[in-house]
Amino acid sequence: MATSSKDMDQSTNWYSSIYNSIKQTPLNVTLAIISTIVFYKVVRLTRRCRRNRGNTEDKELDPIDLVKDTKLPALRKDFTVTELREYDGTREDGRILVAINFHIYDVSRSVHYYGRDGVYPNYAGRDISRNLINFSVDFSQSEAFDDLSDLSISQMNTLREWDQQYSEKYPLVGRLLSPGELAINYNDEEDVESEPEDQQVHE
Repeated sequence: MATSSKDMDQSTNWYSSIYNSIKQTPLNVTLAIISTIVFYKVVRLTRRCRRNRGNTEDKELDPIDLVKDTKLPALRKDFTVTELREYDGTREDGRILVAINFHIYDVSRSVHYYGRDGVYPNYAGRDISRNLINFSVDFSQSEAFDDLSDLSISQMNTLREWDQQYSEKYPLVGRLLSPGELAINYNDEEDVESEPEDQQVHE
């Protein structure tokens, strides 16, 4: 009986100490309430971001994007920096091109990423090599060709990895030309490939 009474006294003392602490320092109560609200908002924001990310991934595999891609005829052409800028999704055909490590890819089907209302609209029609390396969306106003000659070995390896990922996902269009570099006539290559093998041997 004495033990039970002792336990009740300890319980009462515990509640009393908390009550007195709150009563004496209302600042603690305010901080506790604010902390709870902040925690709740952070949890909600995190859940919303995860949900949006899931929707974006689903959208990436949406068959509608594939239909958009098939509407555009295949393009095989080399571009200068200035010519590439025209393919930012604002043309009548809506085609969007980006350059990575001097390779140009057609990313038109991922309009939710590179379109005007997409996640990275500034990437459209540009050489995004440095942006991918630095995880940046900022661009210089210069339209000059970037030879990437100052990149470190580590940066070049990172760029090659990005280039590989894009090559597996998007059609390769051609090369980004340096000043004075001549474009390849891909029509001639297609003609050669389409000729019968015996005709090619005779030549």
